[in-house]
Amino acid sequence: MERFKGNLASYRLRLLMPAFFEAPAVDGMLRVERGAVRRHFFFQRGYLVGESSSEPTEHLGQMLARLRLLDAARAAAAFDAAEAAGVPFGTFVVEQGLVARARLVEALEHKAREALFDCYGWESGEVEFRPGLPPLGRAVELQLGLRELHRDALARLLEWKVFWELFPGPGTPFGVYREFAVETVSAAEEQMLQLAEKGATLSELLAASPEGPLHGARWVLRLYRRGALTPRKPRGPKVGEATALADLLELARGLVDAGRYEEAVAVAAQALERAPVPEAHALYREAEVRLTVALADEVLALDGRLYFEPLPRPTPPSLTADDLYLYAKLRSSRSVLEVLRNTAMGELGAYRALRRLMEAGIARVKPDNTAPRRRAKTDPFGVPVYVPSPPGRGLG
Repeated sequence: MERFKGNLASYRLRLLMPAFFEAPAVDGMLRVERGAVRRHFFFQRGYLVGESSSEPTEHLGQMLARLRLLDAARAAAAFDAAEAAGVPFGTFVVEQGLVARARLVEALEHKAREALFDCYGWESGEVEFRPGLPPLGRAVELQLGLRELHRDALARLLEWKVFWELFPGPGTPFGVYREFAVETVSAAEEQMLQLAEKGATLSELLAASPEGPLHGARWVLRLYRRGALTPRKPRGPKVGEATALADLLELARGLVDAGRYEEAVAVAAQALERAPVPEAHALYREAEVRLTVALADEVLALDGRLYFEPLPRPTPPSLTADDLYLYAKLRSSRSVLEVLRNTAMGELGAYRALRRLMEAGIARVKPDNTAPRRRAKTDPFGVPVYVPSPPGRGLG
């Protein structure tokens, strides 16, 4: 592939990216620039092997602090020392024993993924590709499959599209209805509710999330679906949507009555994409609560029993960016239940991600050496089934 330079108004990343990983894969550097933000992505044999950004909030030191791998003060001191020694910051913290190499690679990969996903949403700015890689020196290299990154980036674009279709715009204010918030409100949800009560707009709610706008959007969306946050000027159903909305409500009601709570959550969410109808909010809350209760036994059985294998390089293509994010969160926490209840993707989404990690052999369950006993295994749709636990085996 020859050198290329163009404008993102005409050449979006979602159109360009397949050219970098479809046979034959190319090596080179991709520069994406908009305003004061400039990012470089380094490709080799169909993989993203390096990334850099001029955005101050994307500095590796800040990323390590946000992921709780290194506190902010030590990260700042390490950066100054690395600069004085002329050593890349990531290499320095590993060589000094401040961060384990495997955890640093996880942080770098998370940083690179989020930067690339953000660029997929840019509709203006410059994009340039230069064949050939500059020498990376002592920098810690990555190995992220471009095909999988492209898949996840397209999923993110769709997620944002659905989100912005729900709300009039960034300046949208919200009404708060705490009676519709579930009893176990997470710290992030409580922060969103308090800000909305003070008159914060949608853009301010998204900016308040320390993990970035995507996580803020997911918290807002969950509270909206429960009916705890409602746009002050809600959009009603469009002409022709009323019949489809009634059909979705009837279907969701039937799924709840049948105990098929996972499907009921999905259908109620579809109804709420059309309009903030009280009945849809109520069905969503009921299905979500019942599904959470249905999953509780299985999740509690994992607490204190999970251990994690190092991520293979490259990572299995079946794992998504959310799966890898959850992996990093679980490794730094002692409680599976706490992580699943306090992640922006929602308890059901986090549970699915955990199951994919287990299926990939990355999250494993320690053998249960206690005496045989009967335990409750809960069906994902809420029907309890009692099965004997054989000695020396656990969930999985």
